[in-house]
Amino acid sequence: MAVCFNRGAVVTAFHDWTVPPGNVPGRNPRIIAVADCNNFFVSCERLLRPELEGKPVVVLSSNDGVVISRSAEAKALGIAMGEPFFKVEGFCKAHGVTVFSSNFGLYEEVSRKVAAALGKYTDRLEVYSIDEAFLSLDIASIGDPLKYAGQIRDGVQKGTGVPVSVGLGPTKTLAKLMLNRAKKSSEGVFAWEDSVSPDAFLETVPVGEIWGIGHRMGALLEKRGIKTARQFRDLPDDWIRKNLTVRGLHTAWELRGLPCIHLREVEAPQKSIQVSRSFGQAVTTFEELRSAVVRFVTTGARRLRAQRSLASRIVVCLATSHFRPGFLVAEGARGFLPTSYTPFLIERASDALKEAFRPGPLYARAGILLAGFVPEGMVQRGLFRSLEEDLGLRESVLMKTVDSLNAEMGKEVVAPASLWKTEGASWWPRRERLSRLPEDIF
Repeated sequence: MAVCFNRGAVVTAFHDWTVPPGNVPGRNPRIIAVADCNNFFVSCERLLRPELEGKPVVVLSSNDGVVISRSAEAKALGIAMGEPFFKVEGFCKAHGVTVFSSNFGLYEEVSRKVAAALGKYTDRLEVYSIDEAFLSLDIASIGDPLKYAGQIRDGVQKGTGVPVSVGLGPTKTLAKLMLNRAKKSSEGVFAWEDSVSPDAFLETVPVGEIWGIGHRMGALLEKRGIKTARQFRDLPDDWIRKNLTVRGLHTAWELRGLPCIHLREVEAPQKSIQVSRSFGQAVTTFEELRSAVVRFVTTGARRLRAQRSLASRIVVCLATSHFRPGFLVAEGARGFLPTSYTPFLIERASDALKEAFRPGPLYARAGILLAGFVPEGMVQRGLFRSLEEDLGLRESVLMKTVDSLNAEMGKEVVAPASLWKTEGASWWPRRERLSRLPEDIF
């Protein structure tokens, strides 16, 4: 017998893997939906170029390096995910494949609109990634969850132009398995209850395709002869806990229908923030590197304030190319009183860069790491400093004003003057196939 603690209530499951519904007054039995945007980056590009619907399209990674998103038509041509672009460039030209550089500003904006559209269909939403979200569908007013999922699919596409697939299940893990089936179905939705035989279905799912089973866990299970989701589900709890930790045990329980991985409606604050980038071409001078670091710090500080945190340490890291002789990694660090004030963080990052920089090497990548976080409003006061100085009230008000203006008018409308010189700099990533955004697109 397995026991799982769910919001303070103990739910038991016996070895026939049936689960008591655990109804809550005013709500249906627990139903989790997971909505995933189909070929998301490609779908975003098609919003700007609707004539590409039904035609092969791929999107490339930073510096136009590898394929990171493919339309169904590009997949049918045999273009693989992660394929280096230089290997398939000729093939793409020969087969009329439209190629785009990644445009993350566009993708982030569309992602926010998709999340807003999904939020209209539930009172509990977890945005899991840029193209995926979990929704609670245990609202009492939902009569037919599968029909409701179809309404979600149609409503999101009508409201945003982005096609989505929806999987339903009593747990997150089972909903994810149903999402894989939904993507292959013509309706674009699929529910756990629609499986003719759950046991037979789980027998067809390779253990490595289970959400939550990483490469290490998957390799261990394969070595032990556990090759399917059903075999994993039926393992003794003690063995799973001993070999795969509590995380693995929760995954097994979820496959049995026991909800153990709950919706995170409020994103947990990060313990550190990293911003890094590979350069479009090698960089050799301090001034060029500082230009890149200024942009990274500005981005990191904005994310820091978004989660209402202050940082007390910054690390700047430089690296040469792995593919050149004499691979080199260098870093510098600075500590300070907790802050999220961008100009101050830029100053400290510049000091750390001076520590890391060595003239001569061809630097191919740089990044910054913000760490040592404390929540806003929980700064220890200095003995001889005023409250205003300790809390950085003036700086805080200024940064909130800047963030508010940028949220309303567009990123970096108000920014450090030195940032304006960074776009198009020698280190700027190659984006030779970047889509152009009309000013009124949103």
